[in-house]
Amino acid sequence: MYADILILSALLKRPMHGYEIKKEYDDLLAGLVTLHHNQLYPALRRFEEMGAVRRDVVEQQGKPDRLIYQLTEDGFQLLREMLREFPLSIALNDMEFMVRFALFGFLEPDDRLTILKTRRKALTMRYEKGARVTQTLDIPVREKVQPYVDQLRELNTKKMSDELGWLEAMIEREQNASSL
Repeated sequence: MYADILILSALLKRPMHGYEIKKEYDDLLAGLVTLHHNQLYPALRRFEEMGAVRRDVVEQQGKPDRLIYQLTEDGFQLLREMLREFPLSIALNDMEFMVRFALFGFLEPDDRLTILKTRRKALTMRYEKGARVTQTLDIPVREKVQPYVDQLRELNTKKMSDELGWLEAMIEREQNASSL
């Protein structure tokens, strides 16, 4: 879903053709995830059918026509709905969270708090589950694998702990800002 959010959010700046949307997307995420043509153009066609984007054809001499896409008011509302939609089932997906967080400025304070609290709940559940993991590997395999699995678990535990602390600070910040 974050790919759709990023495609629509790229069009917040101005109307763009496909390559510009792809470049905007790639730049925003600093190359963490790239958008492929087989993702971009079907999404743009779907958004056009929904009325979320308008497509204009610009003729070019000696070249194929250029298709320029523009976000409509319906598209802006769809983007906001997609940003708000953050069920627990996707709250563990780092990209889904980071994309929504990057676009918090388009959400109301209550929506931002809901997203932050949902992420916190998902991480807390994962953190607690990780603490209960039992060793289920056969002894010979465990001896070779377990030290590395333990190191990964330690890394993930540290990351989750750090993010949970950060989320607490962000929740407090949002609560303070909304009480002003």
